[in-house]
Amino acid sequence: MSSKFSMSLGNLRSGIATAILALLISAFVVQAADNGVTIDEYHHGIYLKVLPVDPAVKPDISLLESSEAMDKIKKAIDLIYEKSSFNADALNLLKSRGDVVVVYDPGFPEWSRGDIILAAFLPNFYEPAADAPWNNVFVAMLGRYIIKHSPAEIAAEGIVHELVGHGIQHMYGRLTHMNSLNMECEASLYEMQAFQDLGVDLYNDYMVNFRREFEDFHCDDFKRFMQKHKGSLMSLWDESPLDVKVILTIFDEYLGQLPN
Repeated sequence: MSSKFSMSLGNLRSGIATAILALLISAFVVQAADNGVTIDEYHHGIYLKVLPVDPAVKPDISLLESSEAMDKIKKAIDLIYEKSSFNADALNLLKSRGDVVVVYDPGFPEWSRGDIILAAFLPNFYEPAADAPWNNVFVAMLGRYIIKHSPAEIAAEGIVHELVGHGIQHMYGRLTHMNSLNMECEASLYEMQAFQDLGVDLYNDYMVNFRREFEDFHCDDFKRFMQKHKGSLMSLWDESPLDVKVILTIFDEYLGQLPN
């Protein structure tokens, strides 16, 4: 699961990080950590890790200093806890079921000519400690583009999409059988709540494109279900801001009737 933007369109999009990419990332992180100092902090009960730049790799953009990257991550998490109680409660739920980790790797993602991944949820990136009372480690990986070029609000929504949206799916064991559209629909709803709570202009070009994409593409199957079984509630999609909490409740009903 990942957040990305199209280089041609210039807007964020969400997608699925492949297992192959996750393996490449893991190898790259180990290599990077051997060439400098990793910064670790514990903030709002979340483990934060900033990996150093690999001196053997020439970055395609200028990078923030590690301390600046850590400050941006902490500011993004502060915004969630100060302004988005719904998502803060979801983070607290995750913390009650496992370790919650945000990693910044300046080498992530590997450069490509296509869509650029901004962030990803990596459910198997870390093994739980041998004496941990749980089996889950919820890991969001933030890349150099979201840290360098985005304000703290965008970093916050990236954390919400990956850590809350896909983390909740992982916690409930959904990732093994959900299709990619449903994964992104649900995660985008949590993300939309974050945008609304953070006071982002819902009518700027970026937000119009974001909402159009997740409503018309990622949530298309879900909306068809609503049209058939909850027709009187379809007007929820005409509202701005969206009543995300009610829509997510209906989404749970939708998931419940899908074959496993």
